[in-house]
Amino acid sequence: MNPNPSKFYGYRGQILIVDLEESTVQKETLDQKYIEEFLGGRGWAIKYLFDNLEKDIDPLGPENILVISLGPLTGTLAPSSARYTIASKSPLTGGIGYANSGGHFAPELAYAGYDAIFIHGRAKSPVYLYIKDDEVEIKDAKHLWGKDTWETDEILRAEYSEDFQVLSIGQGGENLVKYAAILNNLSRAAARTGVGAVMGSKNLKAIAVKGSGAVEVAEPKAFDSFIDETLQKIYDDPAYPSLSYYGTAFLVDLAYISGGLATRNNQTGIFEDYESLSAETFDEEFKVKSESCFACPIHCGKYSKVESGKYAGTKGGSPEYETIVCFGSKCGIGDLAVIIKANELANRYGLDTISLGDTIAFVMEAFQKGLLTKEDTDGIEVVWGNEEALLSLITKVAYREGFGNDLAEGTKRLSEKIGKGSEKFAHHIKGMEPPAYDVRTAKAFGLGWATATRGADHLAALPNFELLGYDPEKGLEWFGSKESVDPFSWKGKPRMVYWHENFGAIVDSAEMCKYTCFSAYAVKPEDMSKFLTYATGYDFSPDKLMLIGERIYNLERLFNLREGIGRDEDKLPPRFTDEPLPEGPAKGNYVELDKMLPEYYELRQWDFKSGLPSVLLLEKLNLLAEAEKYDLKSKEE
Repeated sequence: MNPNPSKFYGYRGQILIVDLEESTVQKETLDQKYIEEFLGGRGWAIKYLFDNLEKDIDPLGPENILVISLGPLTGTLAPSSARYTIASKSPLTGGIGYANSGGHFAPELAYAGYDAIFIHGRAKSPVYLYIKDDEVEIKDAKHLWGKDTWETDEILRAEYSEDFQVLSIGQGGENLVKYAAILNNLSRAAARTGVGAVMGSKNLKAIAVKGSGAVEVAEPKAFDSFIDETLQKIYDDPAYPSLSYYGTAFLVDLAYISGGLATRNNQTGIFEDYESLSAETFDEEFKVKSESCFACPIHCGKYSKVESGKYAGTKGGSPEYETIVCFGSKCGIGDLAVIIKANELANRYGLDTISLGDTIAFVMEAFQKGLLTKEDTDGIEVVWGNEEALLSLITKVAYREGFGNDLAEGTKRLSEKIGKGSEKFAHHIKGMEPPAYDVRTAKAFGLGWATATRGADHLAALPNFELLGYDPEKGLEWFGSKESVDPFSWKGKPRMVYWHENFGAIVDSAEMCKYTCFSAYAVKPEDMSKFLTYATGYDFSPDKLMLIGERIYNLERLFNLREGIGRDEDKLPPRFTDEPLPEGPAKGNYVELDKMLPEYYELRQWDFKSGLPSVLLLEKLNLLAEAEKYDLKSKEE
């Protein structure tokens, strides 16, 4: 309990409730229960959506709600705490949908004095939300509709000032692409689960914000001292130099070395043109400078530019590891200039590069197997390595033109339309396409994908612990198994994923970057406890935090269960469980999900047959009322 409840430390204490249909804005005081039971960010998002959305609503209908929420560290100088969560019911999966992004938008919203924005209804015509401290208006956006995210950012900054932070959708969101993203700072994308399509369905083009306030912490001296201590831990970590210098591109090298560089829709983990996609090539030929989110010591973002050739002049932030693989080796393309161009297009249009790249890779394999021809794809030969096909399809998707209209629905729906056995290589979980790493070389990641509430998701768990070469004794200490440090072993991985998912929910709710917590492990629960206690004045012990994380994860589970997404959807695409890798260091490996899932369910206290949580668990988490409302509790104990 905050010893001074009349004062909000860390938090701003105020939320905005926007009704686009009625064109009204209300300001309300933050509910203390939200703080004590759900912390912030991702926690607030699932709490508000579960309580305020009816079962079975259309994700692209006016009944859906778009949540933008900050955390108690947002706007402070805690390292890598510039993130925010955007959430809704997902048009891609039909379950809980959320995305997370960094940059500079979230601190600006905090300085304007707000912890969250809850957006209801649908505007009659395109609008944007203008926020300048206490001044909040819903404004006409007809002059912005049809513009890409970069153009929208430029227009609004010119109209007000360069100091404004702009969050917007591009043509992908306007045209309701099921995996449309929301962009800020030109290249920072809240990309996954189709939140951009929800924003577009509401005729909401952008949010422009400027704040002049500050964020106070409860114990400033202790807070500042702990920042210094944590920064040193980050700098001392062995992963820091590569992540800081190369950005996430260095993961391309690690994936190749392990035999898990996803290639040609994951048919293999070895790509013959790997060196053309390597971190060294990116650094030498395309990187211009490093970029940083607010208050981040890692500065993993990279600004890139193509200086010569047919794509000369192409530029923008990064691309990240996921984008390099999903537009590159997954599609058989070994040219970073092409990938940088594709990334620029995706950012401008507002499209998730993971889902987009995966869906195109799926089409390429369908071509390979003779299930699609040029007659089906507007005359485009969508074959491995065809860069013109990649780039033209990105534009077609954004505008839903021709075959792009089918691609815009995502891999699951496209496969259902094609049929002919294509579901065997249509890679998705709960309807969302998987990230870049081949989980046959990282079994905890495989389990994490299968159990993640928002679908194929590397960030829900992000169990990097298995990839960092730790001594077996450390695996025994952390997760009760010496073999847990071996990425090719399934043993010890259920407990590893369980822990990472619970703590991950806390990291997303505090709104700190997971690179600080799960790449460097510089911030563990005991460290987060200190940050949050010093910032807010609440007693956030490590045990209490982990309980909050478990509560958040289980409420997301309940949301999915009430929408019909449960036990049967906790699975992997058959390629990862039934087809061993054919070559490379990981040859012969597959994901033994059947061995991991029962132990994981036991740890979660979910019934293995029904997938429902136990009454004892629900009582512990204070979620029994939510479960009983929809009859979502296990009959077995």
